[in-house]
Amino acid sequence: ARGSETEPQFIHLTYRPSGDVKKRVGVVGKGLLFDTGGYNIKTAMMELMKFDCGGAAAVLGAARAIGATKPDGVEAHFVVAACENMVNARAMVPSDVLTASNGKTIEVLNTDAEGRLTLADALVFADRECECESIIELSTLTGACMVSLGKKICGVWT
Repeated sequence: ARGSETEPQFIHLTYRPSGDVKKRVGVVGKGLLFDTGGYNIKTAMMELMKFDCGGAAAVLGAARAIGATKPDGVEAHFVVAACENMVNARAMVPSDVLTASNGKTIEVLNTDAEGRLTLADALVFADRECECESIIELSTLTGACMVSLGKKICGVWT
């Protein structure tokens, strides 16, 4: 996010039921609004990287659906860490070391992994700050899935 002129945004929406809370659920999405890959710049399909916020869009859609259906007994936290991954003099470079919100240090070997870094902080927030019992994570990890699984198999984890 340091390479973008657009400030990153941390979005947290909460649905609280009218009665007692029986379960607390988090829905977290990766929100890279545009991803150039940073200094490890993408060499193909960069024009499609506006779709790297699909997880965030799904989270906001889920928030709207939960708000409309008003389920009993479930408190839902919708979390999106939104930013852009761009190149400029302030952008992170390969070998930078960052400290995540949980205190763990991460050496960035490839600047095209910025979405996973912001997603990690959003997951920590849902776990530690919102105290969610269950967390549903939504993201487009298209490149990583295509490298590991090919173009005919979809990556889905539970």
